[in-house]
Amino acid sequence: EDISIEGYVVANDLYGEYYKSIIICDDSGGIEIAIDTRKTATLFPISARVVVHCSGLTIGDYGGRLILGAIPQGGYTVDRIAERDILRYFLVDKSSPKAIRPTTTTISDINTTHISNYVRLDNLSFGEQASLTWCDIDPITGDYITTERIATDTKGNTIAIRTIAECSYRNEKI
Repeated sequence: EDISIEGYVVANDLYGEYYKSIIICDDSGGIEIAIDTRKTATLFPISARVVVHCSGLTIGDYGGRLILGAIPQGGYTVDRIAERDILRYFLVDKSSPKAIRPTTTTISDINTTHISNYVRLDNLSFGEQASLTWCDIDPITGDYITTERIATDTKGNTIAIRTIAECSYRNEKI
């Protein structure tokens, strides 16, 4: 059966956050798509409409996230879709961008339905961590490392915000 999905890009590698992947959303939810290119921000800009032809692709579960990608050849749940196959699987419409509005929620209301969806949390504080940079530096190698910072809401609920070391703002203060 030939299945296609459609959504609007809400995440790519523009700031280095989504390495070789994009997230598309519609009113029903979102999904991460693994693509073997470092040009997702150029090929799949934020708010572009994307149609994905899914025949020949597979869905895998990685840490509770559903990821659409190529059929795995190794030990991963999915492989990245090869850059040479982008035109085979994707139709990207950059001519009619749509601003996607995030779903506003609270830390206490976050659940699995929010995975790979565009969400907004208001009134968060990083407390003493606000003076730190988004990513720490490994004292041995001097390289930035993926780092979690804890944000707190006005009711005292906390959430870990994970920032990958490859992002462009890793050395900026929170």
